[in-house]
Amino acid sequence: MSISRLLRPRSVAIVGASATRGSLGAGVLANLDRFSFAKPLHLVNPRYDRIGDRPCVRSIAELPDGIDCAVLAIPQAHVADAVRACAEKNIGGVIVLAGGFAEAGEEGKRAQEEIAAIAQSAGIALQGPNCLGTINYVDSVPLMFGVAPFESLGDRAGVAVVSQSGAMASAVRVALQARGVGVSYSVSTGNEASLGAEDFLEEFIGDPHTRVIAMLMEQIRRPARFLDLAIRAREAGKYIVLHHLGRSAAGRDAAKTHTGALSGDYSVMAAQVTARGVCLVDSLELLIDVPELLIRLRTPRSSGGTAIVGESGAFKGLALDFCETVGLRLPPLSASTYAALVSQLPVFSPPSNPLDLTAQAMSDTGLYRRVLELIAVDSAFGSVVITISLPSAESANRKLPLIIEALRSLDGKPDVVFAMLGEDCPIPQTYVEQIRDAGTPFFRSPERAFRALAAVKRLAASIDVTPSVARAFEVPLDAGMIPEYRAKQLLARRGLKMPASRFVVSLEEASKAAAELGFPLALKAQSSLLPHKSEAGAVALDIRDDASLRSAWTTMTQRLSLERPGVSIDGMLLERMSEAGIEIIIGARNEAGWGPVIMVGLGGILTELLQDVVFIPAGVGRTQIEQALRSLKGAKLFDGYRGAPPADLDAAITVVEILSALLLEHPEIVEADLNPVRIHARGQGATVLDALFVVGNS
Repeated sequence: MSISRLLRPRSVAIVGASATRGSLGAGVLANLDRFSFAKPLHLVNPRYDRIGDRPCVRSIAELPDGIDCAVLAIPQAHVADAVRACAEKNIGGVIVLAGGFAEAGEEGKRAQEEIAAIAQSAGIALQGPNCLGTINYVDSVPLMFGVAPFESLGDRAGVAVVSQSGAMASAVRVALQARGVGVSYSVSTGNEASLGAEDFLEEFIGDPHTRVIAMLMEQIRRPARFLDLAIRAREAGKYIVLHHLGRSAAGRDAAKTHTGALSGDYSVMAAQVTARGVCLVDSLELLIDVPELLIRLRTPRSSGGTAIVGESGAFKGLALDFCETVGLRLPPLSASTYAALVSQLPVFSPPSNPLDLTAQAMSDTGLYRRVLELIAVDSAFGSVVITISLPSAESANRKLPLIIEALRSLDGKPDVVFAMLGEDCPIPQTYVEQIRDAGTPFFRSPERAFRALAAVKRLAASIDVTPSVARAFEVPLDAGMIPEYRAKQLLARRGLKMPASRFVVSLEEASKAAAELGFPLALKAQSSLLPHKSEAGAVALDIRDDASLRSAWTTMTQRLSLERPGVSIDGMLLERMSEAGIEIIIGARNEAGWGPVIMVGLGGILTELLQDVVFIPAGVGRTQIEQALRSLKGAKLFDGYRGAPPADLDAAITVVEILSALLLEHPEIVEADLNPVRIHARGQGATVLDALFVVGNS
């Protein structure tokens, strides 16, 4: 199938064309007229001979062969027959606007599968169903039913908008255009019976008119392909900005009812896409703001922090608080920049970052330019945010010409973002356009500017991180849960440290092993049917002598016999109690299509109570593993806290690294749980205290 025939048609048919205002067919036709579509346009509706001054045929069978794209603006019940008729007429692409398919239940799902099969068999590029349509601003082809004012992309670098939701595609498109950002394409993929967001993503990566692809997704249906395309986009110098819904359970349920999506775990997706250079955002505002920055700033800089230049002492405190929250780094001024700025500012406002110009800029008309030029040569800064109070049009007339002159003098070095204070105050639009013409994004909210710039900084800093791919070198493991004693054998062969232990099947063996191991000991029942031993009373700790061992054995076996009669016990694991240290949890999931992702967090109640965990793809390097560990809320514990010795963080990194390699060699492992892992004092290593693996069917 040729998606190009759907996106860039040389001829179009509207099936269900109508003269009735507000109907889908009338909406598509009005948009084509609005864009002055001059290529062959064919109308189909059995109720009309003509619509306006255009002829209208009664059926698809009366159309000429080989039309590039047909828009089906007809009820769901007639769609399958229409797609079949399009196949018979060798139509290249079909856009199905109607809903009532997979999002509506099993009957709708079967209807959707039927039209997908017809399209696949005929080589038709099918978009939808349950979609708003497509707008091509490069060639001026609007194939959608909502009102689309004419706008040409011209020679601007564009943003392609791809959304499973038509309403959200429109919201992002309209907002970008209102800011003067060129949109190359806007696509609503709907239920994705045949073509999915990944197909359009691939098309836009290769499109010379598109620099940024802004995506709003309820589910990425082909994760492996999406990840490959993300790497290709990065290599091509294109940016993907993704807002993926479904972080909450309620959000995932809403996605199912909306587009028939079956969302997976958000954290797994987030770890994998960000490692491949996708800018993952968490709000509709950022899905608009970040693409604008990526278009206007040309080549976002990861090096250097951000300087803030403002006119308010109080705003300095607000900015410092907010920037810390969103992760936007505000380094101090260098000694030379500080010295140079001292001579420019009043004595009551010493230079700092954020910088307070006070009201002096009103009487010293060259101050904006001199200050910005001094900051521009400070290597500590890769970006500057100018936050100016604009409470009236009169204040804009006084300040903005001076600021615009200063912006033009910088010539794009460093990256500069303008953010006004006084969000809803009307100011002359000509100033906004002049600021943007200088290559400077204009924001009416400093918080939105800070948040978007922080996201772009993270994107630029992550550009070179790509995890290794799965490589199944070894014989697959047997399906099912691998209990602790066997899981530890698997890890020990790869060099990880475990407590000294013996696997025993009788009390006599346990007593003999205890004499060899030495007390204190832990006793743990072993079974593939006991994933959570503590909850089942299958763990006894700090056993100090043989009598205590015999008592613990008897108590445990009797309890399991009574409370878990169907659980077959392989035996018992007897272990030396481990030395003191910091406990962390290291887990992993290998979700279908996404590949393995490692979760690390501080052990005990911190993991559950504070949700102090972070996710990274298997296969990233030691640097990324350390960054993940140090990003935990309790990471100060690793460096020694309240007199405790620093922890052996290198050893913890090695545990993650080895588990990562194991998952890549055994992609059949779908879950792993090393909980806890005890990190000892620096130089003394780390010990895996408990472990299990869940293996899926190969």
